[in-house]
This record gives sequence, C-alpha cells and structure tokens, in this order.
Amino acid sequence: MRRYLRRLYLSARNLWRRARREHSTPREVGWSVAVGVFSGCTPFLGLHMWIALALATIFRLNRLWAFIGSRISSNIIFVWIAFAEIELAHRARSGAWARLAPRDALANGRQLFGDWLVGAAGAGLVLGAVFGIVAYFSARRWELSRHKPGGPRPPSLGSRPSAPPEPTS
Repeated sequence: MRRYLRRLYLSARNLWRRARREHSTPREVGWSVAVGVFSGCTPFLGLHMWIALALATIFRLNRLWAFIGSRISSNIIFVWIAFAEIELAHRARSGAWARLAPRDALANGRQLFGDWLVGAAGAGLVLGAVFGIVAYFSARRWELSRHKPGGPRPPSLGSRPSAPPEPTS
C-alpha cells in the first residue's frame, strides 16, 4: 500500500511540475489567463473549466493558468458578472436597462439568453484583457526576479552573503 501511495504521489508531483512549465513564458501565461477568464464569463454554467481547457489546448496555451482564470466564475461573483452582461447587452440592443435585480439574473437568464450571450462576449473580452495583462506583467516580473544575471543571490541557510572579489592589478 505504501508503495502504491508513493508512486501516486510521485506521479501527481510530476504532473504538477509539467503543468506549471507547459507554455509558461509571461506572454503565454497572460494569454492563458485571458482565455480562462473569457471562458469563465460565458453563460454555460458548469462548463467553464472545460471550455477553458479546450481553448487552451487548441491555442497551445498553459492549461493550468487557463483553468485558474476560469475560476472567475465562482458562485458569488458569477451572479454579478451575469447581471452586468445581461444589462449591458440589453441596454445596447434596446436602449433601455432591463428591469432586473442582481439576485434575479440567473433565474431570468433563459428569457434573456441572447442578451446574456452577447454581453458575455463583450464582458469576457474586457475582463480577459484586464486579467491577462495583469497576469503577463506578474509573470514577467516573477521571471525577471528569478533570473537576474549577475544579481545578488539570496544567502543560503542564514549565512551572510560573501563580498564580491577584489579587483586584481
């Protein structure tokens, strides 16, 4: 039993490492998060993760970051996203706001599905762009902080950093 658990642990750890490194340049991380957030804004409840994974696979992006981006659609936030999408698309289509309260957005989503779908495209693009840009700059900063050539290295195990060598004449 221990051998099986150990093998399962090593397999999961290897899968996690591969997922983190898959298409992981800052640009790809930014696009992955943007695609994930876009898919999280769609009105297809329960399918956000699968849409994000499919789009990331098709566009050869990082599936882990796309999955994380799709989590924008958590239960509390998704109601507000759906409300905003329906209201904005209804306003653009008819020139008036829909008579809808945020708590009723999901209940009336079927009657206003066309508005919801159009609004999801617009809101998904905007939110995806915002979160994708933030992810890009965060990943870029992380990458630069990890790979500074010639920069000081952190001390190991509490020892003091050594002084740079004296120039010789």
